[in-house]
Order: sequence, then C-alpha cells, then structure tokens
Amino acid sequence: MFKRVALPVAAAAVLLTSGVAGAADIGGPPILRGSEVVAPYEDVDKWSGVYVGGHVGMQIIRNTGHHSNGTNGPIPDGGAPPSLVYNFSYDYAQAKMNYGLHIGIQRLFGHFLIGAEFDFDGPSGKATSPWYNGHVAFSGGVAGNSYQQRVGFNWQGSLRARVGFVHHKSLFYLTGGLAFANMTVCTVLDDCVTGANHVVRYTRTRLGWTIGAGIEHKFSYNWSMRAEYRYTNFGSRNCFSTDACSINVDASDINNRVESHMVRVGVSYLFGAPAMPMAPIVARY
Repeated sequence: MFKRVALPVAAAAVLLTSGVAGAADIGGPPILRGSEVVAPYEDVDKWSGVYVGGHVGMQIIRNTGHHSNGTNGPIPDGGAPPSLVYNFSYDYAQAKMNYGLHIGIQRLFGHFLIGAEFDFDGPSGKATSPWYNGHVAFSGGVAGNSYQQRVGFNWQGSLRARVGFVHHKSLFYLTGGLAFANMTVCTVLDDCVTGANHVVRYTRTRLGWTIGAGIEHKFSYNWSMRAEYRYTNFGSRNCFSTDACSINVDASDINNRVESHMVRVGVSYLFGAPAMPMAPIVARY
C-alpha cells in the first residue's frame, strides 16, 4: 500500500519541480546569488599636457634710486638757499596695465602637479615720479629747475616652474623662476621736449627673479581660467656720469632699482582630448 501511494507522489513532485524551473527559464526573473556593479572610471587626468593661453591684469611698478653729480658718489638730499632744497633721491610707484601670452607643459602625479611655463608681455605705459627740486648742475648752473623720473617696460617675460595641488576641478599652485624685461629709464628736466632736457636716458634688458601663487579652475577638459599674483625684482643698476646713458656730464643715476607687483587673470587651452571613461562592469556569481 505504501509503495502504491509514495511512488506516484514522488514522481509528481519531480514533475512539478521541473515545470517550475522551466517556467523560470522561459519567462521568470533570473535568480542571482550575488552581484557587484563597478562604477565608471572618473579620475581622468585633465591636467597633463601642453597648453597655451592669454592673460591681462594690473602691474604696480616701483622705482627707487638717487642722482648725484660728476663724482658719482652719493649726495644727501638738501641744498642752499633754504628756498631751494634739492632732492637727489626718488622713490615712486604707479599701476599700469599688463597683458600677454603664456605657454607651458605640465604633468599630474596623483593630486600633485609639476610643470614649466613661459610668458611674454607687451609694452606697458610709463610710470612717472612726482616733480623733484633738481640740482643746479643738472642744467648748466640754472637754479630752480625740477626733474622727473620715468620708467617704462617695452616688453617683459619670465620662465618659471609651477607646482601645485589639484582638488576636484581646481589647481592651487606656487610659481617662481627667471624674469627679464627691456625697459627705458629716463630723468627729464622741466619737460621732455628735446634731448637736451634729459639728465639720464637709457634702454636696457635686465634680468631678475619672480615668485607668486595662483588658482586655476577647469570648466572643461580643454579650457580653464586662472587668477595669479606675482612679485618681480629686477635688481639695481647704475648709470654713472661718465657713461653714455648719462646725457649731462654732471649727473648720474645710481642704484636704480625696479620691482613690480602684478595681479592678473587669464584663460588657458590644454591640447588633446580626455581618455574615454570605462563603461560600467557588472559581475555576477
């Protein structure tokens, strides 16, 4: 009796189980014991490569030094009579527009960036000092004359290193290196109409150093915008009364020191295209 009942029930159970499994294979949802979804690769290097760009800003030019007579020695400010106190020293600063182009190459290592950049700027306006009471020797013994110091950048540039830290789409960086500029320096008496009214006039290319910091933000893989501050020092130069730059043999320009503070913004274009992100990978087991 038991065999008559048990055997048919077992056979029916086997058939029922096979039918359910077949139905699942045909139209039912897959049964997964586990799954893992791997997210797309998002840490694409958006900084490494060669880039070019342009910039514009404001540059505060400061010029300091002093004049002396044919002895080329330092002469303290002062004079006689009391109504004519002669001034041999000058110290002035003025803000002028600054603009130019830059080109660079850089490499990203994790979140740290190392690169080199060259920039070249066009001419800026002349920075001019107040009018000072001059020395009688500046104009053939004529008392009561005044003089003005002027300096202008014909062009300038720099070759610098850039090191920084990348956070999301922004780069925070330090920069520094060699600076160079071609500048015209002159001292004029009363006006600047003729060469005879110049005490000193010369054009020289001077070397110096520069250091600064900035922030650059990515708007796309290729385009970014930056804001930067830099201090530049071109050192001191002399124009003695015996040199050709000193037009008046009784005057000289000693310890002429030129430095600048520069704030500017710019845009850059990074050549190339980003690496294609990886598609999501679904692993089943």
